Amino acid sequence: MTVTQAEHDLDAPSAVIANYLKKTISVSYLAGLAWAGRLIVVACGVLGFLCGVYAAYAAGPSYMATIRISPASGDANLSDMTGAGGLLAGLTSGTGATQVPKFIQFTYALNSVEVARMLDQKYDLLCRVYRGDCDPITHKWEARNGIREWVISAASRLSGLPDPNVGPRSVVDLAKYIEAQVTVSQIKKTDSVNLLTFVNRNPQFAAQFLSQLVKTTNDYIRTQNRETQKRYVDYLSASAAKTTNVEQRQAIDTLLLQEERQLMMTEVDIPYAAQILDGPTVTPASHALRMIALYTLIGLFVGIMISICRDLLPHKWRVW
Repeated sequence: MTVTQAEHDLDAPSAVIANYLKKTISVSYLAGLAWAGRLIVVACGVLGFLCGVYAAYAAGPSYMATIRISPASGDANLSDMTGAGGLLAGLTSGTGATQVPKFIQFTYALNSVEVARMLDQKYDLLCRVYRGDCDPITHKWEARNGIREWVISAASRLSGLPDPNVGPRSVVDLAKYIEAQVTVSQIKKTDSVNLLTFVNRNPQFAAQFLSQLVKTTNDYIRTQNRETQKRYVDYLSASAAKTTNVEQRQAIDTLLLQEERQLMMTEVDIPYAAQILDGPTVTPASHALRMIALYTLIGLFVGIMISICRDLLPHKWRVW
């Protein structure tokens, strides 16, 4: 084969580009297919609209409970109190790390498992939240059924894990529920006022749930800090009894006084980490328009996909 023949065997650049464009699906081509099946798109959109109307009607009314919270008065950092944190770190051979403010502890503990356990012990919230699966009188749990539950059960069996849909719910489920349903948002970036939001079909339950959550989380942070302060006070009391140096004894007495004051704050029945500024306030929360719009968009998308994909079927299989 000569060089001239080899050059003739190669396609010209224009021919290569034309061949590539023939095999490429352009946006205009897809738009043409969708327009050709516009009746299908409209029909699927109308069907999606009707499904959205039914879903909004079946969901029923919802109510949104809100509570405004801010740091409780007295939420002070130990490291900012005349060097008490540094003195304690020096006595305990620590590095002087600062203590996390109680309000920050509060926001992180809202959806913790321990707070969920306290809520269930005090208010029986686990059975009340999942009242469709739990008998409030006998506390007997029924097996959960449904498509989602069936998929979870199948995945658990394949993994060699127990079926999570059989037996009672756990406080871990309640903690996950709080994490998913309770929204914490900062009202302004310049202040520490946060807004707690919870949506439920029962307005009384929505208000009670948020109030109980705030109170229980405060009690949990108070209990945790009380144990810590007791250990500090016991340690400083023992150190003061052993110290003979006058200056060191005065420093320990000063720090001991501050730690005892902090311990006293944990014994008073007042908002400890967060205080309620306003609420709970309950207002109707309608998601009907958003639900209808979502179902309509899904119907239109399905109609477009049918219009595009029907061109790939043989003519004898097409029924529209």
